[in-house]
Amino acid sequence: MPNRLEPINIVDYTGGINLRRSQFQLADNESPDLLNVDIDPRGGFMTRKGWERWNENDIVDMFTTAWEPRNAFAHVWADNNEEIYIVNEGVLYSASGDGVFTVVTGITAEASPHGADFAAWGDDLYIVSGRTQNARRRSLDGATVSLSPSTWSEIDTPTNNTMPASEFCETHAGYMFVGSTREAAVDHDDRIRWSHPGDPDSWREDDFLDITEGGGRITGLMSFGDHLLIFKTTSIHALYGYDEGSWQRVKVSDHIGCPAITAATRSESAVYFYSTFARGGIYIYSGDRPEYISEQVSVAFEEIINYENIFVSWAGRRLWVAVPWTKGIGSTVGPSAMFVYNNDIGSGAWVMYNSNCGSASTILDGADVNFKYPLAAFWCTHAATMVSLDHLEDAFDMIWDPPSLWAMPDVGYIVTDADEEIGVTGGTVGQPFTTYYRTRWLHAGWPDRKKSWRRPTFICRETVQDAELLVETYRDYDETNVHRTRTLRIEAGGGAYWTEEGAADPDGLGFDWSEDGIAPGAFWGAGTGGTRLVRAGSIGLARSVQMKVSPSPVTVGRSWGVDGIVAKFVQRRFR
Repeated sequence: MPNRLEPINIVDYTGGINLRRSQFQLADNESPDLLNVDIDPRGGFMTRKGWERWNENDIVDMFTTAWEPRNAFAHVWADNNEEIYIVNEGVLYSASGDGVFTVVTGITAEASPHGADFAAWGDDLYIVSGRTQNARRRSLDGATVSLSPSTWSEIDTPTNNTMPASEFCETHAGYMFVGSTREAAVDHDDRIRWSHPGDPDSWREDDFLDITEGGGRITGLMSFGDHLLIFKTTSIHALYGYDEGSWQRVKVSDHIGCPAITAATRSESAVYFYSTFARGGIYIYSGDRPEYISEQVSVAFEEIINYENIFVSWAGRRLWVAVPWTKGIGSTVGPSAMFVYNNDIGSGAWVMYNSNCGSASTILDGADVNFKYPLAAFWCTHAATMVSLDHLEDAFDMIWDPPSLWAMPDVGYIVTDADEEIGVTGGTVGQPFTTYYRTRWLHAGWPDRKKSWRRPTFICRETVQDAELLVETYRDYDETNVHRTRTLRIEAGGGAYWTEEGAADPDGLGFDWSEDGIAPGAFWGAGTGGTRLVRAGSIGLARSVQMKVSPSPVTVGRSWGVDGIVAKFVQRRFR
């Protein structure tokens, strides 16, 4: 008698997340729900890396000042040092590589909603902070000069230390540009101006352009390739040319706009931005027309109300979109989730992140000089901090400080923002974050035919610590009730357990064969980098099944990954 056992091989996950309300419509490589996992371009998924606070001391006193960072900027000086700037509650803070933030005095960040905008010119940093405030120039020695507004001069007799009061600034083609200005006590919402060529703090009265077509106001300036993009609330324009005699404006879109400069970013080859057009979403612009790329997560954007708190950033060769939205809840006030888009995975895939410590807002690319990891301004009620993303190898975040605010290692649990207790074993350091992956509905092409589902096989990645995974199964398109739960145990491989301090540990020279070492627990000395097959329990009789993989509460805070799932079934008689 032939073997009627048939497999469904789930080895392609490159479709990422798709939040369509009907999970039945998902592609074979898409997931209806995942959190804090990354997708491998070659297949498989694994926990995202942990985040760690960058500055040791809080930037503000959390008991007196809310920490809701509006904008951040990294300026690279000629000596290869970097200065980090961050705007919060109308105040501008700065820090060098030591991570100690101080207030930049004399500046009130009143630009709406981003607080302040920044543009680098050589070793000088230009800062505009709203139409009611003078622009500033900040030098390497820390000196900050107030620039006089509405002071005009000709190119052959320039008047220096001047700059129009404005909401936005950007360098392009050897000029300094500003947008949305106040001149002689009159606001010009749709005006851009440009400086003398090669002289960013000298300006001519007649060098301006009013972009009234399409209505709305200017919401940002961004240099891209050979043109300057001018964002408005309901349109986008491009300025081509090289001087006041050759500027040519081209309309990029007359209905797709951008609500804030913090909702736009650029990579080496494209500009990404959020638009409220057609119920909201993320667009990519490569020099032609904007293209919509967030169809898979459109359900979330349709529910967002506070769109001024959407932050779009490009860092680590990925697009990061912080959104005021939570799955199952809907729109929130501040950022509470992060969608991450990787255009190197398939035709472009989305995943979803969050943290029990808070949420990132604006993100800085950390690939320039001194920062190995992208830096994020963290929107949090417990810590006023910048955070290094993708920094820790294990599945926990180390952000809140002092640890007494959240950790109780002696009793083995951690308290989250929602006052929930999460069990911790092995002395884990940091705040474990929720991580899971949910498969699409598996029906083998026969949605209504009953099948006997046997024990699935999971192709799990080797780990440096023993890990347990829970496999929850759902059946017959019931997305809420768990039918069965099985436990997978992944045993670590390698030569010996090491404690956190390794060979420097005075107790046994760092060896710990019992896996009872100090936080974050014991590690095998060397991993093979391979995979192992682990079988789960049978699922039972069902027309269709769905599996959710997540870490067991016994081993939270430990990294894990799955390269493939083989679901096995026997077809029942069709009636």
